[in-house]
Amino acid sequence: MDSLSDLPMLHDMDADYSPQHVKLARILRDKIESGELSRLTSLPASHLAAEYHVSAPVAYAALDMLAANLYVERPDGGRSYRVTWDTFRPHLEAG
Repeated sequence: MDSLSDLPMLHDMDADYSPQHVKLARILRDKIESGELSRLTSLPASHLAAEYHVSAPVAYAALDMLAANLYVERPDGGRSYRVTWDTFRPHLEAG
């Protein structure tokens, strides 16, 4: 897997210049929506950071973005996030 930090070539019109946390959030969202990451799957930021070659703050920012859009939640006092998106009923509020 390529690192999210790989920089695109200069003047590449098709390059994605989005911040790393946005790129990671998009990747994770796609995996959640496809069912590859199922409901209640744990998503520790440290594992994501290692897997996608980003820093822990980048992983946390991506998870925070997903949480704001109801794809994941961070249980009270928990250290990692978990998937709350229901592939079969995606419009239900997490809970």
